[in-house]
Amino acid sequence: MPFRFDCAGARRKTAFFRHVTIKEKLTVTTTQTIPNPLFERILVVIFLSAPPLGGLIVLANAVHNATVFWATVGCIAYIATAISLHIKFVRPYFRRFPWVASYREIRNRSQHLKKRHPKLVLKALLNRVYRSAYRIGFAILLLPAFVMLYDMHRAHFVWFFVGYAICGFGITVGYHRVGTHPSFKTSPVVRGLLLAMGICAMQGPPGEWMKKHSKHHAFGETSSDVHSPYVFDDTKRGIFIEQFKSFMHSFMMWAMVEKSLVKPRGLTTEAWEAKLLANPPATETFRFREDDRHYWEVRDKSGLVIVTTETLIKRRWSKLVDQVVRIERDPVVKFLSNPLVYMGIVAASFVVPYLISGISVWETLARICFVNWVTFCVNSVCHLWGEQPFSTPDNSRNNAFIEILALGEGGHNTHHKSELWAQHGVFGWQFDAAAWVIKGLRAVGLARDLNMPTKQQIVGAWVQWRRREPNMQGYPVRST
Repeated sequence: MPFRFDCAGARRKTAFFRHVTIKEKLTVTTTQTIPNPLFERILVVIFLSAPPLGGLIVLANAVHNATVFWATVGCIAYIATAISLHIKFVRPYFRRFPWVASYREIRNRSQHLKKRHPKLVLKALLNRVYRSAYRIGFAILLLPAFVMLYDMHRAHFVWFFVGYAICGFGITVGYHRVGTHPSFKTSPVVRGLLLAMGICAMQGPPGEWMKKHSKHHAFGETSSDVHSPYVFDDTKRGIFIEQFKSFMHSFMMWAMVEKSLVKPRGLTTEAWEAKLLANPPATETFRFREDDRHYWEVRDKSGLVIVTTETLIKRRWSKLVDQVVRIERDPVVKFLSNPLVYMGIVAASFVVPYLISGISVWETLARICFVNWVTFCVNSVCHLWGEQPFSTPDNSRNNAFIEILALGEGGHNTHHKSELWAQHGVFGWQFDAAAWVIKGLRAVGLARDLNMPTKQQIVGAWVQWRRREPNMQGYPVRST
């Protein structure tokens, strides 16, 4: 059901408050950083396209039949083209409807509204039917390409998708949504199984992964962020090599230089916690985006600083240390982070496909590399390119391509708005397969207490976004 703006008084009131908010922000922000969006998009395109092209080269060497190779390329191109056309032309249309009621909700509410507003009920039902028909039709459109790929590659095709699902859902549901952020509750056995699935992606022990990701949220888009693509020195922002190095750091290099958060041997948890609390990021070298100054330096209306950056750093650092210590004390995480257990699960992810279907070590490694490439894109691309429906203290974005590849993790701006939400694709046009898995676990009694956004939060964010960036939703706001 579309959300319409028909109340002129509400428009004037919202415009007034927006004017006041902007006026207050102007007292805080003194200079604006000049970004280079064209260069950033070129980098994004390069790093999105390079690994698939490399994969085709590997496939050409592995498949000696030219007909099979080009048929495979044609199927992949067909799928990519169909998805790209959907994102370019269909997705903007669906952005007009932030919330699409389920059939059950329409049936329950229509009993009270049908007599007074029959056209409204019919419109909501037709909107739901159109969306369902489109999804079914789109799936049918893609089905022949997947059938052809299976027919040409058989076990290799099955193991790629099975392995991708195990690693992908292990990272997004296990490491991320139930491990780092307790967005839902489940039993230790199920949580351990999800974390073990994430280990198969070879992104490091769960404890270390979760601690570093917690730091990313505590200090997002600052010099203390684990993987920010931002150049914090404005004098270097337009320099090619500086932007390239910053993007490479956010994409992959951070994993090689970021300090470990593993508790040292021989040190008690209490002593380690005290040591961490005594060493927050240094204020002298701490940098943040000028656009985010009001998040890191609180001023009153007269412009006087009432909460300093140093105080806010210590508050966030204290909260981060609490979360790091909680992860360290988690018995399930501690068991699976044991080097012997971790390496045993990794070895099993190679041995099992080989014993069952003869899948080579190199083929398993290629699939793991692809999974890691997608994860690296979440860290980098989703902080440069995409939709920004929520106002957050960083440059996080919802990227449609990464949503599909990362099974829902591309809803990065939504996640940074509330890291405890179990669903990142909260709008009706988004793709979030991980949320489907979580809801499926709830349906069979394996998950409970899901943290989900309310309809009011979703529609309210949509209204604010529409006023900030009307062209991002496919059609302009009506003038008053």
